[in-house]
Amino acid sequence: MTMRTGYTRYPLTNFKTTTHCIAYLDILGGKNNICTDSEHKFLNFLNMLYEDAIFESQVFADKKDIFVKIFSDNILFAVKVDFDSDNYLKQITTLINLVANIQNEALRYGYLIRGAIVQDEFFYNNILVYGKAIVRAVEMEENEAKYPRVIVQEELAQLLPQYFFQDKDCKIVLNHLLLSQSEEYISFKLQLLKMLKNHGQEEKIKNKIMWVIDYFNSWYGSPSSGSLENPQITEDEIQEALNGYV
Repeated sequence: MTMRTGYTRYPLTNFKTTTHCIAYLDILGGKNNICTDSEHKFLNFLNMLYEDAIFESQVFADKKDIFVKIFSDNILFAVKVDFDSDNYLKQITTLINLVANIQNEALRYGYLIRGAIVQDEFFYNNILVYGKAIVRAVEMEENEAKYPRVIVQEELAQLLPQYFFQDKDCKIVLNHLLLSQSEEYISFKLQLLKMLKNHGQEEKIKNKIMWVIDYFNSWYGSPSSGSLENPQITEDEIQEALNGYV
């Protein structure tokens, strides 16, 4: 047993924070899903999702370049950035792609993600995550994101504006549907209507689902989506879901 004798024992380490771009993500409803997961479906979904997160992090970048920390229903990505490097924008783009792909995969299986992307001081090792970046990202996710969206600090969005849009409340949001596959809208639509059927009587959850439906309609209704089908979730389909017919 280590004997701690006040100020006579000092740390042997000399750790320092450095600038990272990080994304902190939370699967909405995760606590309830964990506590009611009698058949372990949510556990196995999370394991699959997190395996994909680690795999994709290695596809987009060298394993040593990106840090993935998974705890319960939360995911943390971190990329160390070098402002003077020609790879700076590539480093940020790597993180954006990872987050968007995780959001799209979660939606395919009927789960919504909320989070934040920030750039600030950060440190990690195999035990500890620490720094202003994680504090800031968690505060933004919990207090500002509100809806199933990943918001980003303005300075990052200005670097790669093609990946983001400004919401009605002026928050800058990652446009994850931009990076979805061409036919994925079919499963997205089915899952959103199913969510609405299951949770439409719970006003707080309903509002979150409706935000995603509005985003879905706005994106796929715009020429930027490149969709020839112009898929929409209609008001009749919404009412049918709310009445329990989906």
